[in-house]
Amino acid sequence: MVKILIVEDELIIAEDVSNMLTKMGYDIVGNAMDYDEALSILASVTPDLILLDVNLHGKKDGIDLANTINEKYKVPFVYTTSYSDSATLQRAKATNPINYLVKPFKEEQLFTAIELALHKLTENEQAEENKDAVIIKDALFIKDKFKYTKLNINDILWIKSDGNYLEIQTTQKEELIRATLSNFIEKLNSDIFFKTHKSYIVNLEHLTKLETHTVTIADKAIPISKNYYEDLIKKLNVV
Repeated sequence: MVKILIVEDELIIAEDVSNMLTKMGYDIVGNAMDYDEALSILASVTPDLILLDVNLHGKKDGIDLANTINEKYKVPFVYTTSYSDSATLQRAKATNPINYLVKPFKEEQLFTAIELALHKLTENEQAEENKDAVIIKDALFIKDKFKYTKLNINDILWIKSDGNYLEIQTTQKEELIRATLSNFIEKLNSDIFFKTHKSYIVNLEHLTKLETHTVTIADKAIPISKNYYEDLIKKLNVV
């Protein structure tokens, strides 16, 4: 589930937005009313996206907060504001927001802004076209029609190559995306994943048994080639 932080100094608006996002299936990780409260939340949780009001109470506004976010947290954000004048837009553009939403907005406009933001992130994170998923930080975002759903990388048990598709088995379900195994494992960039066969990648954190020709992940026996077996022995420091 996509995690969203709301930064909005009008309580009623913040509650309305929170209710809309929850209804859409997003996870609200916090509601901040000013610069300091937003940084306090960011110190303990990392959202996937921030909805950021430009005009905040206090000495520092949303654009000041955006600069701090870019510098310290690297979390993408969508501006939400009732100000659309040229001077405000110029200041806002300099912070590289992923999108810009002018108040008042309807539920469908909010949904569209967020989904477009996620789509832009996928374009930034991958050079190849026609992919159904993208890895951002510690999560895999899978496209389902016009919506992206979030899958935590650590929940992946194994990945099997099937032509131009990958079958991704998680702790809860199976997903199918368009990608190649070699490309995907490079983007994973994680020590917990290991290629056991030309068609398989496994999550070593779920490894329960290692044998000469197979590894067992959650009761599933997965083939391991001789060369990969020797590399895995070294990686696991097995005597």
